[in-house]
Amino acid sequence: MKSFLFISSFLVLLSCTSNATQSSKIPKEIKQAERDDLKVDINKLYRSNYPRTEFLQTGIYKSEAYFRDEDELEQDFLNDSWLGIFKTKQNWFLLPVKPQIETVFDGIIDDAEADTANWSGKIMHSAKNCRYVLRKGRLQPKQLKVLYADRTSPTFHDEKSVLLPGDTLKYEVNGLHYWIIAKGQKLPKQEGLDDQRFGQYALYLETDDPKQEQKVQLLRSVDPSYEYGPNRLECLFVGLIDADAIPDLIISSNFDGCILYLSGEAKEQRIVEPVFYEPMTSGC
Repeated sequence: MKSFLFISSFLVLLSCTSNATQSSKIPKEIKQAERDDLKVDINKLYRSNYPRTEFLQTGIYKSEAYFRDEDELEQDFLNDSWLGIFKTKQNWFLLPVKPQIETVFDGIIDDAEADTANWSGKIMHSAKNCRYVLRKGRLQPKQLKVLYADRTSPTFHDEKSVLLPGDTLKYEVNGLHYWIIAKGQKLPKQEGLDDQRFGQYALYLETDDPKQEQKVQLLRSVDPSYEYGPNRLECLFVGLIDADAIPDLIISSNFDGCILYLSGEAKEQRIVEPVFYEPMTSGC
């Protein structure tokens, strides 16, 4: 009898233990499933475009810029101080410029071209021979020493300015050498697309100046690809814009418009620092 009771108790205990084990497995399996659902690509989470334009101030525009009321740029143009990069036949200058705003018809937003009172399109005009408009900040008017400038216009691109992976743009100031180097990978051509696309694009600036960091990153695009086409990246301008003898840069990107890099704003021995960017406006 005692043996029977002992065996019965053992079977009951074994059954309880088994049920407890099974019940304890269920939440573990759910938690594992939850972890699988929450898996994140660390590269996508932490890697971003550089520079992060949300930390920069808008402050560089082409000589003419289109925008709309909702972009809230008009008062900025009218109330702040601006300088223009001017090109004459012989020289380049950084001179004060007063942007002028013209209200125009916007074919997408506005209902009737005749209803001039409700036009929402805006154009900022600068001045004759002005190539770029810059927020003044700490910049001062001066004659510019220009090391490289593309011939970009709304309808023409200077092929030399386009920096594809493997390309290098070289220049020299006071015996010191600088190299703008583009890196990236060719992507397989997609059917129906003529343009070559590239991934993991990065742009670097190197120098042999012993007083500067030897290599800094200028730009990084996390877009899986960018076109050798309308959104291509270009070095538009290299010259001495601020007060020192280290070249400053204007570079186009495929996630915003132009970006102005100034050596005078560089931190921790970096060669240059991104300062102003050209916003993507709602205009077309």
